[in-house]
Amino acid sequence: MIFAHVGSSHPARIAILGPGGYGKTTLANAVLTHQQVRKHFGDDRYFVACESVFSADALQIELAKTLDLLNEVTDASWSRICDALGSKDCILCLDNFESPWDQVGDEDGRINDSVEELLSRLAGLQHVTLLITMRGTVRPAHTKWTKPSLPPLVSLDSDAARTVWEDIAENYDSFAGELLKAVDYVPLAVSLLAHLAQATSPELLLKEWHEKQTEFIRTGQANKLSNLEYSIQLSIDSGRMRSNPSAKEMLGVLSMLPDGMHMILVKRWKRELCCVDVLSGLRTLQGCSLITMVGKRYQTHPIIRNFCNHHTPDTLMSQKHRDAIRQFYLKLASFQPHKVEAKNWIVLVQQVNNTKAILFDLLKSDFSDQKKLIQAICTFTSFHSSIGDYSDKLISQTAEFLQQKDAPVTLLINCLQQWGLLFYDASKLEKAKEKIKEAENLCKAHLDNSSQYARTFHILGKICLHENNILEAEGSFQRALELHKQSNDILGQGIDYGELGTTYLRLNELYKAETFYQMALEKLENNVLGQGNVYLGLGTIYLRQNKLDEAKVSYQKALESHKHANDMLGQANDYEQLGHIHVMLDQQDEAYHSYERALRLYRHAKNNLGQGNGYIGLGDIHFSQNELEEAEALYQKALRLYKLSKDSSKQENALQKLGQVQRARFQMQDTLAI
Repeated sequence: MIFAHVGSSHPARIAILGPGGYGKTTLANAVLTHQQVRKHFGDDRYFVACESVFSADALQIELAKTLDLLNEVTDASWSRICDALGSKDCILCLDNFESPWDQVGDEDGRINDSVEELLSRLAGLQHVTLLITMRGTVRPAHTKWTKPSLPPLVSLDSDAARTVWEDIAENYDSFAGELLKAVDYVPLAVSLLAHLAQATSPELLLKEWHEKQTEFIRTGQANKLSNLEYSIQLSIDSGRMRSNPSAKEMLGVLSMLPDGMHMILVKRWKRELCCVDVLSGLRTLQGCSLITMVGKRYQTHPIIRNFCNHHTPDTLMSQKHRDAIRQFYLKLASFQPHKVEAKNWIVLVQQVNNTKAILFDLLKSDFSDQKKLIQAICTFTSFHSSIGDYSDKLISQTAEFLQQKDAPVTLLINCLQQWGLLFYDASKLEKAKEKIKEAENLCKAHLDNSSQYARTFHILGKICLHENNILEAEGSFQRALELHKQSNDILGQGIDYGELGTTYLRLNELYKAETFYQMALEKLENNVLGQGNVYLGLGTIYLRQNKLDEAKVSYQKALESHKHANDMLGQANDYEQLGHIHVMLDQQDEAYHSYERALRLYRHAKNNLGQGNGYIGLGDIHFSQNELEEAEALYQKALRLYKLSKDSSKQENALQKLGQVQRARFQMQDTLAI
C-alpha cells in the first residue's frame, strides 16, 4: 500500500502507526531504501530521528541538520528548510514523531500545537512526500493524510516469526517455536530473541523466559531497538500518558486481567474506581497502542501486561483500586452458579479467566480472610468444571497454600473434596478417589460426625456409581445419609435420597428408586438443581415402564429446573432423554432437534460420552430414514468419542450400529441386483 501511495499520490502523506516494537522504523527504512524509491528520489531521501526531540524548535533544528543546512551558519529558519525541500521531489521520514507530538503544551494539557503546525507546513510543500512513524493509533489531526490510511501494524504470524528467526539464527526448533508463541510474535521480541539464540540455545532461552520474563530480552542497554523493556517503558512514559493519570490507573487495572475489560463492565468500574475517568483513560491507552479492542473487550497485549505486573504494579494504580478489583472478582467467584440470575451467569462465563487470575493473585498475596478465599475458590472450581474446564492448577495450588499456612483442617478437607469432584467431572476416577480418600482420612482424624464428613461419603458414592460398583455406592450413600441425619442437614439428606434413587434405578429396582426419588423431592423444596436431577431419574423410571406421557412431563420438569439452575450438563441429559421419548412417539423432527440441542450442550461442557450419545441418537434417525451415509458418519463420530471416554460398552454399541449400516447396504445391493 505504501509504494502504491508513493507512486500514485503526489505528494503522498503516510503515517506508519502501531505499538512500540512492531517494526515501524524498520518498515520506514525499508521504504526509503527500496529500489523503486531510490530510483525516483535518488539522494533526496531524508530520515529524521525524533526520539530525543521534544519541541517544534528542536524538530526544526533536526530537520536543518538532516538537510545539511548547519555546516557554515546556524540558521535553521523555516525559509531555508522550505527552500531546501522545495527545489525538487524528495521523501522525508520523521521517525518516532510521537516524541515531539506527545509533549504537553499548556496548563490545559493540550498537545503542543506548534509541532502540529510545523508538520502541517511540511505536508503543504508540493515536492515533499511525507512519511512519519508514531507509536499509537492516532494520526496528527491537522494534516491531510493520503487515503486509504495504512492500518496500525500488528504482530507477525507464526510463519513470519519463524522466517525472521531463521534469517538471524539457524537453530529454530520446538523450543524456539514455544518461545515465539510466548512473546506473541511481537517483531522486536522475535528479533532480539533470535539474536540471543546465536549464542544461547532456544531451550535455555525458554527456561530464562520462564524465570525472568521480558527482563532478559535485550541485546543492549537503553535503546528502543535493542531492549524490549526500554521500548515498553517509552510508551508508558509518553506525554499522553503523563498528562492523563487515569490512563495509568486503567493500565494497572487491565494488567491484572488476562481477558481484559468487557464493555458491559465499564459502568461498574466507573462506580468502583473513584476519581478515575475510566473512558478517558481507556481512550488514551488505545491512542498509545497500549491496549486494543478484542471483540467487545479492552485488552492489553500479553507482553505489556507481563511487564506491568513484574515491574510497575505499584506505580500504575493505587492499593485502594487494586483491592476493589480483587473484591469484585472474589465476590464473583463466590456466586453459586445454580442460584444466579441469567444476566449474572453471563458475567460469570465472560469473566472466568479474569476471575481465575485474580484468585491466583490472592493466593500469593497477604489476603487475610482465608475462609472466604478458600470457599470462593471451591465454588469457582465447581463452576468452571460445569462449563467444561477441568484444569486443576488453581485447586492444587490452593491445597498447597493451605498446607504451607497450617490452615484449619476443615478448609483443607473442603479443598480436597472439590479437587476430587473436579477429577470426577473429568472422568479421572482414580485421581478422584485418591483426593476423596485423603479428605476421608482427615475427617476420621478430626471430625466425628458432620455434614463435611457426610459429603466425603456422598462423593465416594458418586465415584463408585460411575465405576459401576453399585453395592459400594449404595453403602457410601447410606453412610452419608446417616451422617446428614445426625447433623440435621435437610438439604444433604435430600441429595443423598436422590443418589440412592439413582443407585436403585441402576439395579432396575424401579419401585425402590421411585420411593427414594419422592423422598428426595420432599427434602429438596428449595433446591432446583437437586429437583432437576430427581425429575430426570423419575423420567427414566416412567420410560422403562413405557409410561411415555409421564416420562415426557418429568423430563420437561427436569429441563425447566436445570435451566433455572444454569446446569449445562443437566440440560444436555434432559434433551437427550426427550429425544428418546420423541423417537418412541414417532416425532422424528422433534427428536432430531432435541438430540441437536443435547449435542450442542455436551460439546460446550466438553463431555465426550454425552456427545457420543447425541451422535448415536442423530444417527438412529438418519438410519430409520434409510440415509445410510449420514448415519455411518455419525456413528463413526460417536465411536471416536466413546474411545476417548474409554467406555467399552458404548464402543461396542457404536460398532453394532455400524454393523447394521453395512448389513443394510448389502441388503440394498441385493435388492437392486434382483
